[in-house]
Amino acid sequence: MEGETYFAPAGRQSFEKILDEKELLESQRILTELFGALTGVCAIINNERQIVFANNEFLNLIGFTSIESVLGKRTGEVISCINSFKGPSGCGTAKECRYCGAVAAILESIMKDSRSSREAHITSVIDNRSISWDLNVTCAPVRLNGQKLFALSLQDISSDKKLRAIERVFFHDLLNTAGGLNGLLTVLKMGTYPDELKELITLSEAASQLILEEIMSYRQLRAAENGDIKVEVEEIKTVEFLKYAISNISFHEVGQKKSIVLSESTPDITIQTDRLLLQRVMINLMKNALEATPVDGIVTVATHVENDSIIFTVHNYGVIPEEVRYHIFQRSFSTKDKNRGLGTYSVRLMTENYLKGKVSFISSEADGTVFSVEISRNWKSLL
Repeated sequence: MEGETYFAPAGRQSFEKILDEKELLESQRILTELFGALTGVCAIINNERQIVFANNEFLNLIGFTSIESVLGKRTGEVISCINSFKGPSGCGTAKECRYCGAVAAILESIMKDSRSSREAHITSVIDNRSISWDLNVTCAPVRLNGQKLFALSLQDISSDKKLRAIERVFFHDLLNTAGGLNGLLTVLKMGTYPDELKELITLSEAASQLILEEIMSYRQLRAAENGDIKVEVEEIKTVEFLKYAISNISFHEVGQKKSIVLSESTPDITIQTDRLLLQRVMINLMKNALEATPVDGIVTVATHVENDSIIFTVHNYGVIPEEVRYHIFQRSFSTKDKNRGLGTYSVRLMTENYLKGKVSFISSEADGTVFSVEISRNWKSLL
């Protein structure tokens, strides 16, 4: 409901007042010409965080052709931030907005009457595709004829953030797995445990397979980011598919001294989807669940059918802190350490952009954490 908020003030100026502010800016020819000549995404907002002027780069961000298309809107509403639609009064008013760097920079500039800069990691849905923005947001007050407005600059730092985030996770996982393989080969070479030779060879083979998987995962994520993945649909049996994925992740370092089990209630049905993409999605969710599970803990994988969809679930007994939940699918955010943070992001990217499905989660003290991936049983029904 308009006027309600969970964070930033909800009130807006009337459209007539917005037009007055726009005319004031347009009367300052030097300012508008300078603003239009600037490279980068720039806008002028009022005290209620509404846009009253923007340069061409700002308009082109989503494909707007005129300033009238964005007048009176807030930044998150222009770029279709998923949280701007959750707030009762639009951008800045949802619970999730408490952790938004863009809203924080704007509010700080307004309250302190000074320049403020923050990094913001925003997820948008445009044309039914998830898009991640990594932005450096700067807001600073400007005064015209005694009226205070705010200059807003959005600097896209996605390329640098994306590359660094992907590479640090890739090399972290690759080094860990390669280190484990090296340890196994050292034991084999020493011949200390001849009775366990077959088992050591099996473990070494599994470790080498994991290294190949990590390399393929890296290549796949880069391709997904660039829109270069071709979906290869085939029929798969759910139980066989999940058993393979579970056996795959069981050899990973995160699965040591922990159990990952397939629920006995899982129906064995045939579905149409891309096996490799879905496998990558499920392995990422299992890996995250195992990382959040203590030694001797259990992770449970299951599926159930709802109408024409099948829902895959991964459950562990850990609880995700509230401040983390709002960032869980963002590319540059990590719930663990500086080397982590891409698992859930890639899950959403591949599920929603390529498998044409949905991903969600619930987390509570009573039930732990459950991630759900919903996809259609019949790919042809999506065409």
